[in-house]
Formats: sequence, C-alpha cells, structure tokens
Amino acid sequence: MTQEARLSGSRLVAASAWLLATQFFVAQAVVVLGWSTPYSLVDRYISDLGNTVCDPHPPGGTTVVCSPWHAWMNGSFALLGLTMAIGAVGAVGAFAHRRLAATAAALFVVAGVGVVLVGYYPENEDASRHALGAGVNFVTGGLAVVVFGLAWRGARARWVRPVSVMAGTLALAGTALFAGDVYLGLGAGGMERVARSEEHTSELQSLAYLVCRLLLEK
Repeated sequence: MTQEARLSGSRLVAASAWLLATQFFVAQAVVVLGWSTPYSLVDRYISDLGNTVCDPHPPGGTTVVCSPWHAWMNGSFALLGLTMAIGAVGAVGAFAHRRLAATAAALFVVAGVGVVLVGYYPENEDASRHALGAGVNFVTGGLAVVVFGLAWRGARARWVRPVSVMAGTLALAGTALFAGDVYLGLGAGGMERVARSEEHTSELQSLAYLVCRLLLEK
C-alpha cells in the first residue's frame, strides 16, 4: 500500500468517525422525549440527560431531574469521546502543517477521554470524576480547535482558520464563564453549550475538508 493510499484511508476513517459523532445531537433529542417533566436547554445541563435517578439535582435543590433513558445518553457520551479521538488522529495526515495538526489531535484525544469519563461517571454517581471529565473536555477541546485552525493551509485557510480560532477562543471564554457561574442571561445550560460548541465546529469544518480531499483525489 502506497503512502498516499494510507493517507486516503486515514482521511476516510476520520471523516466516518466525525460523521458518526453527530449521533450525539440525535441522542439528546431522543432522550429528552423520555422526560416526564419539561427539559430546558437554558436551565438544564446536558449531563442531566445521563442522570441515573429521579431526584432533585443539584442535591438540595428544588428541580427534579428524571431521565428514564439515561443509559442511551451515557452511551452516547462514550461514543462521542471515541469518535472525537479516532477522527482527530485520522485527520492529521490531511493537514499540511503536520506538527500543529498532531498537537491539535493529541489535545482532541484528551478531550475525547474527558467525554468518555462524563458518560462513565454520571453526575449523580461520581460528581468529582464527572466534573473532571467535563473540565478536561472543555479546556483541551477549546485549545485543540485553536491549534487545528492554525494548522490549516491553502486557499480554504483564509476563512477556515479565523473561524476555527474564534470558535476555540469563544469556547474557552464560555468555559471560564461557566466555571465562574457567569451565564450572561444564557442560563447554566446555555453557557455549557457555548463551552461545548468548539468540538462541533471543528468536527464539521474538518469533516467538510476531508470529504473534499477524498472527492478531489478520486
């Protein structure tokens, strides 16, 4: 197998993995349907969908969290983490600046591990490990998107690079605000989604790029 064939194969794997990552959006929409109480994108955390009991959350609060289909959500977290990592590693060869791309991929793999921890340790069962996984995901994911943006070269880089860098910076700012309980009118759930936005931006951009490379090289 030639080197170019191996690179095309890795791009195909990366594109497939990041395409599969879209299951995370579907899982959220489906799991919400199992709730008997209203689920607010503004006030409720994504992690509430993976909560395994029907009790007030946070403990001592007045809002009852009850997610009957929590197993699907926690499985979705784990699958998202795996596809993030696989996609990032497979995409390295598609970037002209391999060193920056490899650095971004390493950060994205760590972010993926963080998401797996989020699914493996639901918020109500092990809050410390759950928070650790979420924090690692938010921070390394945001940094990864900034570095991925810097790794872009060529004509497409003129618009993709600033979008990636801005998305990563926005996510890191959102993470800092979320950690400081500053929600700017978006609510806890809304700010959490700002902090997570970088992963989806990077995956969609890179997925489009990988597909273009695969089609153009046929």
